Amino acid sequence: MDESMTYQLLRLVHAMDGATNATIQDVLAELGITHALADALWQLDPDGPAPTMRRMAAALRCDPSTVTFLADRLEQLGYVTRVPAPHDRRAKALHLTAPGREARRRLVQAATTRTPIAGLTPTEQLRLHHLLTKAMTSSPE
Repeated sequence: MDESMTYQLLRLVHAMDGATNATIQDVLAELGITHALADALWQLDPDGPAPTMRRMAAALRCDPSTVTFLADRLEQLGYVTRVPAPHDRRAKALHLTAPGREARRRLVQAATTRTPIAGLTPTEQLRLHHLLTKAMTSSPE
């Protein structure tokens, strides 16, 4: 694949991200969160273990101090609590509260139904999923 096609694909990925973000702006406003807070909320899997602040920093690809700021704000909104991590009581884990679970559910529902990807057929979505998974699991040449 030549660079110009790679560049075009990257532009489309960025445009899709921007379009999705624009279409969920009303939900973010209702929840009282920014895109950065939405990204953090998105990372908190209600069915998984509560991630540590360090794990959140890695998932968000940011400095731990940024996660502290995000966690402070999510805690002020009542969406998370900080609890001692089960494997290391010195570390803090972010635990979704009931309002946090509901906020995350609304965020995910809005993003997944309003994204341009939602306009693809199930077969097209499956094909795109396969290609993106392949791209994310292979190393660049």
